[in-house]
Amino acid sequence: MKKRLLLGITFLLVIILSIPTHGMIVKIGFQSPTYFGSTHYVGGDGPNNYTTIQQAISNASNGDAVFVFDESSPYFEHLIINVSIQLIGENTTTTIIDGENQGDVVIFNADDITMAGFTVQHSGDTPKVDAGIETRSNRNVITGNRVIQNGRYAIGILLNGSSDTVVTENFISENGNEGVFLQDSFNCTIKNNIFTRNGHCAVIISDSSRNVIVQNTMYENYATVSLWQGAIDNEIAWNLMRNQEYSGVGIWPGANNNSIHHNYLSNNSLYGFIITCAEGNIIANNTIWGSNEGIRLIMSNTTMIKFNNFIDNNINAVFENSSFNRWKQNYWDDHHGIWPKCIKGLMRIPWNKTIVIHWINIDWFPAQKPYEIPLMDGEVR
Repeated sequence: MKKRLLLGITFLLVIILSIPTHGMIVKIGFQSPTYFGSTHYVGGDGPNNYTTIQQAISNASNGDAVFVFDESSPYFEHLIINVSIQLIGENTTTTIIDGENQGDVVIFNADDITMAGFTVQHSGDTPKVDAGIETRSNRNVITGNRVIQNGRYAIGILLNGSSDTVVTENFISENGNEGVFLQDSFNCTIKNNIFTRNGHCAVIISDSSRNVIVQNTMYENYATVSLWQGAIDNEIAWNLMRNQEYSGVGIWPGANNNSIHHNYLSNNSLYGFIITCAEGNIIANNTIWGSNEGIRLIMSNTTMIKFNNFIDNNINAVFENSSFNRWKQNYWDDHHGIWPKCIKGLMRIPWNKTIVIHWINIDWFPAQKPYEIPLMDGEVR
């Protein structure tokens, strides 16, 4: 019966990870690893049963599965996974791994690990070091977990030099800093997660390329997605971003050539988008609604801003010391008529920044009505 339960959960994981993408533009290509080994049990009765999760992991081999019952939960452990296994909890809300406010709760050191069905909580609080789950390896799948209430300055899930990893269908909430932090990680997919009430950003990408952040729901964080130095050629698409204290999307110095499209950004207090000292980014087919400033560019060049809706912002767009940006066929709720839309900004003289020259950019053919920009499920927001 226990083995049938595990096989059923494994089948559900395969179904989750093979949902069709309905022709979206994002660059997703991953598959769940296949496991053929033995099953080890934790917290139950009978053979192959262990008292702690780490005991089961330490006795597992590549290709094995570890199934954790919730009768003995919470498990006050710090897990180090050095083998390619499938780690499955019986129930997401009641199978709890608690780090007792010290260090990482779970560390992935081997490739091809799948983890599903747990609540992971109470890591230490060292900034950019401690996390609920830290993966230092490749081709991992983190799915169907609750990653919550990790340290005051900690991260929910840290991808630290981890490539081709998938983070999907998780609830990531009330972590001290970021929900997910990508550092030196490539070709990762962050899909279909809920991020809420994280102390800093829902997702940060730093020194990482070719990652996809897609179809997530992000609300009541300090900010949603921030692209830091070395975030290049990433794609942010089909996400709901609402009610952040600071901003929807922040693109910061050295984050170049990223594509942010088909997102719905609403009621983000200060900025829908803020782009600073970055080049070559594409902002397309987004709805930016209800922020103090819809988009602000500061010393950012060669940005393409096209086919977006700017609605009910105090200021729809403004720029400072930014050149060669293209504004193409956006909808502006403060613009009426068929003539071009002027976007006001300013330029400062480098050798005397007290001298300000008022400047304009032009959207030559603004849209006459808002675009209907559907989400991946076909619903229009």
